[in-house]
Amino acid sequence: MLRPGSVYNSSMGHLAGKKAYRDLQQRLDRMPVGAPAHRAFFELLEELFTEEECRVAAGIPLRLASLRSIARNAGLSDDSTRKILDGLVRKGLVVDLPRDGRSTVYYLNPTIVGFFEFTMMRVREEVDQKRVAELMWAYMRDDPELGFMRMLAEGDTFIARPLVNEDALEPEVWTEILDADKASAIIDEASSWAEGVCHCRHVKLHLGKRCDYPIDHCLALNNGADYLVRAGIAKRIDRERARDVLAYAREHGNVQMADNVRNRPGFICNCCSCCCEMMEAFRTLPEMTRVISSNYIATIGADDCSGCGKCAKACPIDAIEVVPADGTLKIPKRKKMAEVDAERCLGCGVCRAACEFDGLTMTAAPQRIYTPDNVMEKIALQAIERGKLQELLFNDPGKITHRTLGALLRTIANLPPAKQAMASRQLKSRFVSLMTGAFRKGVSKTPVLESRA
Repeated sequence: MLRPGSVYNSSMGHLAGKKAYRDLQQRLDRMPVGAPAHRAFFELLEELFTEEECRVAAGIPLRLASLRSIARNAGLSDDSTRKILDGLVRKGLVVDLPRDGRSTVYYLNPTIVGFFEFTMMRVREEVDQKRVAELMWAYMRDDPELGFMRMLAEGDTFIARPLVNEDALEPEVWTEILDADKASAIIDEASSWAEGVCHCRHVKLHLGKRCDYPIDHCLALNNGADYLVRAGIAKRIDRERARDVLAYAREHGNVQMADNVRNRPGFICNCCSCCCEMMEAFRTLPEMTRVISSNYIATIGADDCSGCGKCAKACPIDAIEVVPADGTLKIPKRKKMAEVDAERCLGCGVCRAACEFDGLTMTAAPQRIYTPDNVMEKIALQAIERGKLQELLFNDPGKITHRTLGALLRTIANLPPAKQAMASRQLKSRFVSLMTGAFRKGVSKTPVLESRA
């Protein structure tokens, strides 16, 4: 039995020796957010996939793919493949996207954000969720080198981004905040809303460390909400319910982490410091937060801070500490004050809500954090930064379509010059340089990941 704190040896065990599970692990590891080999991961795959399901899942290219192309890669009939895919969708392991009302395309969910969360976003009897929780915990934290966590920290494009608590902003600052940085605006502009069990709180429940926050405050939006409702993973809610969840989260010091895209984000998590795996990662690996923040930062007023330390206690990632300080004209008997580590501050505003003496304000960060325009751009950036762009461009040797390649190249053409240079170096070819130059003048500003196999 796994237990928190146990350490696996380097052997992958008998599961790694099973070709179906090894092939699926390697397929998942080719994705921008990968899946490094680890015994706990192979055991997790066995809990969630049959060997036949592994065969089909490993046959899904790193793009939206048709039933026919997946069946061809898996070496199965269309009917058999469809039945297996339907089961994988219900398990939260594969995404199904209806297209033009006539057909459906599929995408294999990555580890995070993907089948880790979707496996635990509901209470299920057909899966041993306690065992799954223990395996996930071991995979993400049991490695002395924290390999999986460090992999998530690679590059500048994280899976999610913090949103500043709008109630923590001064009126003059609030009026300048972009809608893409407002949780309320993201909720109001969404077309669909759904609510599911929080993956992190559910895992901690099975580890005997459950907190007192509501377990069902994980919000899915837009296409993400539609998919999770179709799969039976989350329940449909209305805009007002979504607003109520946001209000509760703000009132109780939760951090709102949104899908790291500007247009039509797929989720908003309401994260508590006691259960959230992202918050724990930020505390364990402080370097992760170097490019993970809202566009605001907590600023301590040197003359106004009383040194009570409430902001330090509220900070979800321990980025504030109380240090010795002299008194001021306003607070002559003061002996301590709070100090913010600006390099680590998430800009979430939870500390501002805890401050009772107006000694802390949220101010605009000196440099805005770049947020990808859409999911396609986020995936491309993550692939470039992790040295996996070639996996996206040449992911299905059996059938590379010009449409998919064109969408990716248009995305690259829209990237900042430094990112384009990284892509060109990785491919070691003049091909991307030539194509990005050709696309630059007439490029679409909203590239779409789509393929007709």
